[in-house]
Amino acid sequence: MQILLNGVNLNELLEKIGQLIENKLQKHPTATQKSNSKFITRKEVARLINVTLPTLNEWTKLGWLQSYKIGSRVLYKEAEVISAIDKLATFKYKKGGNHVA
Repeated sequence: MQILLNGVNLNELLEKIGQLIENKLQKHPTATQKSNSKFITRKEVARLINVTLPTLNEWTKLGWLQSYKIGSRVLYKEAEVISAIDKLATFKYKKGGNHVA
């Protein structure tokens, strides 16, 4: 049994829909990259960037790092942590505090 829609069979229609979806996803790579980011714990982040847990908490409060509360756990996206640390590395330290370069 075949279903025809304006001269297109069902398999061709499904193939066209799949191609359209792929094209839309390729135009928005950030959406797929964010969803593929691995979540890591506070301890893993602190170890990764070589800071204490209180310092990590302070940096999160300052907005330098983005955390996600999932249930009772506080997690971070590894890719976002690495990106944030790269941005923090551009700070110049001057008398009177931190100033963005």
